[in-house]
Amino acid sequence: MTIIVEMIRFLLTRGHGYTVKAVRRAAPFRVRVMQYDRLLRARWLWDASYVFSDLDRLSFNDLDIAAELFQQMRCRGVKVWNDPAKVKSRYALLRALHTAGINDFNAHRADELVEMIRYPVFLRKTKDHRYPLTDLLADRTALDQAIQRAVAAGVPLEHLMVIEYAAEPVRPGVFRKLSAFRIGSLIVPHNNVHDSQWLVKYGRILGTIEDLYLEEREMLDSNPFADTLRKAFDIAHVEYGRADFGIFHGRPQIYEINTNPYVGAPSPHPSATRAGNVQRAWEMYLQALGRLDQQRRRPVQLADGAVQPKRCRKNRWFRTRPVP
Repeated sequence: MTIIVEMIRFLLTRGHGYTVKAVRRAAPFRVRVMQYDRLLRARWLWDASYVFSDLDRLSFNDLDIAAELFQQMRCRGVKVWNDPAKVKSRYALLRALHTAGINDFNAHRADELVEMIRYPVFLRKTKDHRYPLTDLLADRTALDQAIQRAVAAGVPLEHLMVIEYAAEPVRPGVFRKLSAFRIGSLIVPHNNVHDSQWLVKYGRILGTIEDLYLEEREMLDSNPFADTLRKAFDIAHVEYGRADFGIFHGRPQIYEINTNPYVGAPSPHPSATRAGNVQRAWEMYLQALGRLDQQRRRPVQLADGAVQPKRCRKNRWFRTRPVP
């Protein structure tokens, strides 16, 4: 019997496999998606390389069981990445990065506010990949009012966090967000995103910024922030993921590390320099991803299905659900 083993499997919550859809189509090696719902009731697995991603979307109980499965798989010689028991949440990571002196800005729980907050700030949910709930807030009065409005709209207070603002335009009217992947032991620089507002998420095509695209090409070549980013990923305990960051007063500021970042294939762009940068970053990503595992082995039996009864007892009526 011929046994076919995928090289890499991304573990994701239901509805969020779109993040690596382009990778699955284009990679010159096998890439598959496996839902946590399937993993958490599995009795055996193909012995591939498993990336535990999307961890912030798991329920409390499923995260606990995923961490136990991670240990089982590693003890059986399966290559696994991103230990669910160690990966820091967004709030814990931002606090730790500030304490370590990497980030100049701090984050605060909305239900445990202190007086020593550096304004302006903005309000967002602790587990949400969409836009923040507010624009920049200039003082404590505006912050208190924003929190009250969010709670009145049905957002639990313990799900709210306050983040100090730390960004600056690269030129008048142009803001830039940088990003880089950690893929195993490698820090892989990725493309920049530009926007005309302080909140740079998806970006937009602006006017003539060819010089910024040339800077982007230089950063892809030199990877100038690799040392700082490696420290940040180590603090986060993330072995596969993408860091989004900016430069504030000449220092990198890590805004987020996402274990399930969207990875899109290159698309046309009016600037030939930018199009070349996107193609280059895409190729660097695929090359690094291919190094996660290059072996073919045989199926691995889990511990007699011991995790499955525990999941039924702890989380009988619930499964992982799509979270925006």
